[in-house]
Amino acid sequence: MKQALTRRRRRALPAALLALALVAVGCGSSVDADQMEQDIITDFVEGTDFKEEDLAVDCPDDQDAEEGNEFDCILTAPNGDEVTVNVTITDGGDSFEAVVPPQQPE
Repeated sequence: MKQALTRRRRRALPAALLALALVAVGCGSSVDADQMEQDIITDFVEGTDFKEEDLAVDCPDDQDAEEGNEFDCILTAPNGDEVTVNVTITDGGDSFEAVVPPQQPE
């Protein structure tokens, strides 16, 4: 079962930290990657000059919505640069944090 997403954010720096919330649907469910991707984009553009249509995010499918599950999504900037977004499922599987690390491999 896929989990739909809603947003809850906490930002230290606009591009450095994204925090989002998943709506709980029960044990054994997986994250709705398409919705997560859209919510990451929506949160990322808030307070910036970027437009949602200028960004793309790709998250892996079939990720378990279990607390502590970690995986990476890839954000593609308007200039084509790809940035890793580290995602961690939190709050017993009810939410997740998506963080853009300050250092990206070259």
